[in-house]
Amino acid sequence: MSLKIDEIVAFGISHKELTTEEREIFIQQNPVDIINQLFLEKKIKGYINLSTCLRVEFYLQLANDFSTEDLLSAFKVKKGIFIKRGEEASEYLFKVACGFFSIIKGEDQILAQIKKAHATALEEKTSSKILNTVFNKAIDLGKKFRTESKICHNALSLEAISLKFIKDSIGFLNDKKVFILGVGDLAQSILYLLVKEGVKNITITNRSYHKALEIKSIFDVDIVSFEEKLQTVPENDVIISATSAPHLVLRTNDLQPLLYNDKKYLFLDLAVPRDIEQSLGDAENVSLFTLDDIWGVYNEHLATRDSLIENYSFMVDKQMENLKKWFQYYEERTV
Repeated sequence: MSLKIDEIVAFGISHKELTTEEREIFIQQNPVDIINQLFLEKKIKGYINLSTCLRVEFYLQLANDFSTEDLLSAFKVKKGIFIKRGEEASEYLFKVACGFFSIIKGEDQILAQIKKAHATALEEKTSSKILNTVFNKAIDLGKKFRTESKICHNALSLEAISLKFIKDSIGFLNDKKVFILGVGDLAQSILYLLVKEGVKNITITNRSYHKALEIKSIFDVDIVSFEEKLQTVPENDVIISATSAPHLVLRTNDLQPLLYNDKKYLFLDLAVPRDIEQSLGDAENVSLFTLDDIWGVYNEHLATRDSLIENYSFMVDKQMENLKKWFQYYEERTV
């Protein structure tokens, strides 16, 4: 059986084309379920789901009788969708792995997310030989790119930017009470930085209580049940929400009557879709920020990083040549 690079497709949306609200509308149609159904119907031979707070992307191997037009027609909400195929799709993944399209160019987190996405696809048996090859080469390139370019020197990750954003907004953190909703990767990374910063009064909650208990076994934090979240918020100064809920977790009508009028609150909503109802930020004593507010905060490193991206982009070209040689070699072996 021959394998052709043209069978690879990159498909999804990104923060660069769509606002948070527009990304929410796309996510609400459950793209994961749509892609998985196409896989079950054998219209796609394999897929890897790379969804982060910045992007929702899928890397697919299409069946021979299934086109990119067929793929697009499976989605009702089409605004902002990009489709890349063949070499373009592979090169795009290589650049994603190197951090070309990250808010902080070259950051490490996206490479970890690519590794995790690939591992999940292998575990759930949704990947394919072509996708495994492309992802392995992307991961290998991502490592080499960072080592040789040293682009991650003094890198600012999303969680580090978030912490700086909080500190710039309210100043000294050590005497503040912090409440974190969610215990996913981003929430745990922020928690780690807060503890390292010396913040003592931290409370966490999660819909799955046993996962919160696991975090408590690692960090010295208090935990409350998810049902107690509304009663817990008013006692804290900083509320960080980063759950994976498909709907609002904190609604204005439920929460605002419980807040103290003589107390200032900082809410940071890092979830997509958003966890916190936007109108809560209209209250005089509430400052509400989302991911869209954070992106432009710390740009002082970007000029240097842009230069490194340009100077080391030859590594992507080199890996593309390696990929094309792999396909050629595989084709020759199967003839």
